[in-house]
Amino acid sequence: MIEESPPNRLRRRVCLSAAAWAAVMGAAPRPRAHAAVTAADHGRVDPPLPVPDVPVRCADGATQGLAALLRGRATALHLMFTGCSTVCPIQGVIFQRVQELIPDQRERGIQLLSVSIDPFGDTPAALAAWLQRFDAHAGWTAVAPKPSYLDRLLELFGQGRQAVENHATQVSIVNRRGELVFKTQQLPAADSIAELLRKV
Repeated sequence: MIEESPPNRLRRRVCLSAAAWAAVMGAAPRPRAHAAVTAADHGRVDPPLPVPDVPVRCADGATQGLAALLRGRATALHLMFTGCSTVCPIQGVIFQRVQELIPDQRERGIQLLSVSIDPFGDTPAALAAWLQRFDAHAGWTAVAPKPSYLDRLLELFGQGRQAVENHATQVSIVNRRGELVFKTQQLPAADSIAELLRKV
């Protein structure tokens, strides 16, 4: 029997929970403000964890280091892949709402970052189409890591080692020094993400 690849298994998921729709409507519970966090938990990350400087391919086709992309900006980061038909589009709608809540995002040095867990399938064209789908403005970027570096990002931002285990809906908050400082609950409300970004 041939084992189905993780991206294909993910594409076959069709169930949307009530919590997912609640998050889109802004009704998801807010993240805890002062909780210690483990790799699979949520809350404040203390001490902050540096984000590895791995090469990523951007929606415009350029390749750059993740550290340079993060440096000097407060960043909300989530894991996704463009072929997803379940929770990733909901995450896209949440990020779209965050941009509406922070209209002066660029002036504040705030960015949103969609990081693909499917570096083989998510070409720059696919990433650009993802951003266009949600009317992303300047300050919202989509990237895919080089395949050999994916595990390093999953260890920090995901909840397991395999892509299928990392199809989580948390948002990670990275400070202006490129350090992970907060992980939200699953499918956080857009206003809670905006509030965290304003404080970083």
